[in-house]
This record gives sequence, C-alpha cells and structure tokens, in this order.
Amino acid sequence: MAYTLDDAIGGVRASREHFYKHIEGVKNDQWDWQPYPQCKSIRETLAHLVIVDRGFLYTLQTGKAPEEWDQLFPNWQPYSPDQLRTVLLESRANLITHLESAYADVPLDKEVSLYGVPLKLGQAICGISSEDYYHAGQVAYVRMASDPTWDYYATVYGM
Repeated sequence: MAYTLDDAIGGVRASREHFYKHIEGVKNDQWDWQPYPQCKSIRETLAHLVIVDRGFLYTLQTGKAPEEWDQLFPNWQPYSPDQLRTVLLESRANLITHLESAYADVPLDKEVSLYGVPLKLGQAICGISSEDYYHAGQVAYVRMASDPTWDYYATVYGM
C-alpha cells in the first residue's frame, strides 16, 4: 500500500502527541525555569510551537517566510500554561485542516515552497514533525535539569 497524505498527516499528529507527553505533570516552578539564558523555558517553547505552526501555515499558503515571526503570536507572555496549550491545540488543528483541504488530491512529490525553499510536499510535512521532536527533547532537558527525579521513560513511554 502506498504512503499517502493521510499517513503523513498521521505523523504530524503523532509527533505533537509525543511532545504533549513531555509536558504532562510539569510543576509550577518548571514552566519558566531556564538552565541558561539561551535555552527556552517550557512556557516559551509552547509559545514558540504556536509560532512554528502558524509559520508553517503561512508559508504553505504564501510560499514565503513570515517577515515578522513575533507577529504570529504577539503578547503571549501573560498566557497561562493551560491557555498556551489551548492555543497550541488550535494552531495545530488549523495547520492540519489546511494540509487536508489544500493537498487532498496532490501527490506527496508535488513541489511546494517552505519558507521560500522548494521542497516536495512529503518533505515539508516531515519538517513539521521534526519541530515537535526537537522541542520535546528540549522540554525533557529542562525537566531533567530542574528535577533529577523526573522519570522520562515512565512519563513518555509508560515504562
């Protein structure tokens, strides 16, 4: 059986679910903790993923990168973790809806422009998932650094 758009979108859903496992049970003092200034806090990571989802949607719709990334989710700082999760669920749902409607009858090897770079649609969709996996690792790092008793394997894999 051929690999389809539904399969690729399934990978996008799975990568976000994998990310969500990393934020289950985050303690109040961990949301804004940073091991060093260049490392995003967990709260910043959630806001960043909203921006990434919106950026992917923008570039798939227009073929170019957003000129002002910060304008994709301005003034997110007062949002609580629960509010950020809600916005994050919405941003991913909007991206998936676009993928499903805009590319329903399009082969995965169709060329699209992702941030102005020509790629095959299947490659571009894989890039969406790579952001989730990268930032899941970042959240895991922050959680382990701030709480050495956190059991990564039990939380993420149920082991």
